[in-house]
Amino acid sequence: MPFTGQLLPLRRLTVADVLDGAFRAFRAVVAPAAVIVLIIIGPLQLATNLVLSRVAPGVVGGGLSAIIDLDVFAAAPADNALVLTNLVSGLLGYLLSLVASAGVVALLLAVDRGEQRQVTGPLGLAFRVLLPTLIASFLLGLLGIAIAVAVAIGSVVLLVIPILGVIAFVLVVLPVYLLGIASFVALISLVVPVAVVERRGPLATLGRAVRVFTRQPLRIAWITLLVGVVTLILALALQLPFLLLSEVAPTGGWAIEALGETAGQILTVPVSAAAALLVYLDVRVRWEAVDLRNRARTVAQR
Repeated sequence: MPFTGQLLPLRRLTVADVLDGAFRAFRAVVAPAAVIVLIIIGPLQLATNLVLSRVAPGVVGGGLSAIIDLDVFAAAPADNALVLTNLVSGLLGYLLSLVASAGVVALLLAVDRGEQRQVTGPLGLAFRVLLPTLIASFLLGLLGIAIAVAVAIGSVVLLVIPILGVIAFVLVVLPVYLLGIASFVALISLVVPVAVVERRGPLATLGRAVRVFTRQPLRIAWITLLVGVVTLILALALQLPFLLLSEVAPTGGWAIEALGETAGQILTVPVSAAAALLVYLDVRVRWEAVDLRNRARTVAQR
């Protein structure tokens, strides 16, 4: 059993417990977790901003005022290069965020077992479970896209109906669509803890994540949304000083902004990973009595 209760609480958790526990877990491993994010995500962020500073100078490097004054509808000769750069960096960023999240989850499990706060072991485990994590996330992505397309087509058909169609869209379709997005994000966030803890194949990882989510779908979606909003606000607060500094820096504004974005990810990636792990653990405590099994094992070892 990978849980001992030294760091991760083996009990039923409220929404507040998950949020507070995620930040407590982050504080317990802040240094090695920051190293993991810096190693995995930092270089990509620097490379992305460097390329963007060349193909679209107005997008990065100009500080806060450049972002405020940016006209996203204005055409530019570098539009194609900008779109391609953002697409490639986005895909690579998602892949690397999976690795970093898996590394943080493995680190939290190691600390919970009383092991030293090291980086090499968790990163090695993160790369070992990368393939099932990536395949399961990809399959979920395809399913999400298919459902989104079907809902979009249905919405277009519904909006053709005068008055009643618009009312039904606003009161029914739109809330369901937003709930579906939150549920999809919550479901896909469970793939990493399932992959790291249980170390199954891609399809088994996917099936297990779906089963965990369906135990408490609305609650898990709400927790994921809450954690996302809180970490987003804190990340923006961390990035603000770097944006202000890049605005007055004579050169290298793109690098300063990259450091700010990486600083934000040093917070968001570990906290989000810790929250997903706590949600996964809470479901196992409620439905599989992991806490009781852990106590029984402790008593048997005495």
